[in-house]
Order: sequence, then structure tokens, then C-alpha cells
Amino acid sequence: MTYTHGHHESVLRSHKWRTVDNSAAYLAPRLTCGNSVLDVWCGPGTITADIGRRVAPGRVLGIDASADVIEQARRGAGGGPNVEFSVGDLYALDTDDDTFDVVHAHQVLQHLADPVGALREMKRVCKPGGLVAARVGDYGAFRWYPDEPAIDRWLALYRNIARRNAGEPDAGRFLRSGARREALKAKATPSNHVLLAHGLPQSTPYTLDPAA
Repeated sequence: MTYTHGHHESVLRSHKWRTVDNSAAYLAPRLTCGNSVLDVWCGPGTITADIGRRVAPGRVLGIDASADVIEQARRGAGGGPNVEFSVGDLYALDTDDDTFDVVHAHQVLQHLADPVGALREMKRVCKPGGLVAARVGDYGAFRWYPDEPAIDRWLALYRNIARRNAGEPDAGRFLRSGARREALKAKATPSNHVLLAHGLPQSTPYTLDPAA
């Protein structure tokens, strides 16, 4: 798997800006004291550390495929004693079934050759009645005004490169169908971030983002 954005300092600098409030506010109501959380492909770990502060003393584990990035997270994310970081494989998590109350992925699925397989593995380690939460973009739906041909060319180039790297830059539009394949119920928040949950009563109503 190739991470199209890479791990240049300029990329990591933008990732280090991320917090629950600016990147995962839709998740905040489920980040309650004592809940356990897995943050997959956590990058430099700033969202992970923020989650840790909200659920303490609940256990929080952030994993990433890059050992260098995990080392940076350990040194600089500011995680408390309930937060740990580890190198991990999203398709084969080194975790027992039904372990975490919340399993979270921020802008991850678009980089994967098998995002449905990733959802399947995230569901496996999530407790029944827990929450699998994914936020992912849909580059094909990006819009800007005024029109700018240079940005149009950038977008076409990016989508081509991402697919050559076995990713899917338009992953957001496929999230609903992928969730249904894995028997996940889907719910969209007003901010168009998509929540996926499993183990809920069959009568539980849910809504779906039409663009997902």
C-alpha cells in the first residue's frame, strides 16, 4: 500500500493541527469517560491524544503503518498515560474481537485498496453496540468558485495518481454500500461526516448522506 500524500514535514505539519473539535466533532458525544477507543492510521496522533483526554481513564490505542510516524506520535502528540501508539496493520489488527467501544478512522479509507476489508476488521474489534466511525473524502465531488483550470488539472492528476497507488480518492460516495456489505448500519451527521455502527437494535432508525 502506498500513502499518496507521503510523510513529508509539510504533510505532517497539517496533520498535527487536527483535533477532535476541528476534525472529528461528530464523534465527541461518544467520547465519554471510561470508553475504550482505537484510532486507526492515527498519523502524528493529535486526534488520538485529544480522544485520550476526553475518555480518560479509558484506554486509547493509535496505530499506523509507519514506524517513523508512530515514533513521532509517541514523542510529540501529548498523549496521557491512557494513550498508547503502535505500528499496526489495518487489515489484520493485533487485537481480540469485541475489544473497543469506538473504532475511528479519519481520512483513511480513500488510501486503501480494500476499504471494505478495513471496515470488516474495524467491526471485528468493536464491541457489540459500539461504534465504527469513519470520515472520508470524495475528491470527485470537490467544487470551488470561481473556476480555476489549474486546480481542475491538479484534481485530475491527484485522482489518477491515487488510483495508480491502489487507492480510491472518491471513497466517500461508496461508504454506504461498503457498510451495508459488512452489516453495518450507517448514520450521517449534519456535517456530512458518516458514522457507521453495528450491534444496534433492528428497529433503530438511521439516515444516510446521499453523497456517501
